[in-house]
Amino acid sequence: MKSENLAKPNRSIRKPKQSRSIGMKEKILNSALQLFCEKGYYNTTTNEIAQRAEVSIGSLYSYFKDKDTIFLEILEKYHEKFDMAKNYVLNDFNLLETDSKAWLRLLIENLIKVHEESKELNRELNVLSYYNPKVAEILDEQRRKTLQTTIGHFKQLKDNFKSTDIEAAAIVTFDLISATVDRIVFEKNEIDMERLINATIDVIYKYFSS
Repeated sequence: MKSENLAKPNRSIRKPKQSRSIGMKEKILNSALQLFCEKGYYNTTTNEIAQRAEVSIGSLYSYFKDKDTIFLEILEKYHEKFDMAKNYVLNDFNLLETDSKAWLRLLIENLIKVHEESKELNRELNVLSYYNPKVAEILDEQRRKTLQTTIGHFKQLKDNFKSTDIEAAAIVTFDLISATVDRIVFEKNEIDMERLINATIDVIYKYFSS
């Protein structure tokens, strides 16, 4: 990412401990997220972020080195939220064993919800990944970790599936669910969302029960 040629105060980066400082840092992050979604990363300046957060530019630079570090922390928080939504369902082994279709539906719906809540951020990430190697690297690493987690869960539950190649089955399932979620959230669909979810669940269910 390009750094802004702004004069930054010569001070160390503060790690907030008191609630007031933590609140100020969160306000900066939330304001930056709003602006990145409204204007895009490259069209947003740190001065605008400070103004939106109602803090001085000096205060902003006491918490963040530059605009890059603000964006990367937002990205980290998004991935934490995504992992929580995903793992909440993946770790529900009881639901998987009693009603695998309900388990698949809950997983898909949770992922749709997280993507919908950060829809514009996802759009900006997709654009930045083509031009910024650091963003592309982070997104690739997140996808790799998510895929490995999925494969690990499938191997734990291999007795529940008829497929003999669990690793390949996990990858196919991961890609199909990802494609369905992306289509529902980011594309204009000719058919109802429920039909897409139901079709995805049926394909996966039949794949494992055949």
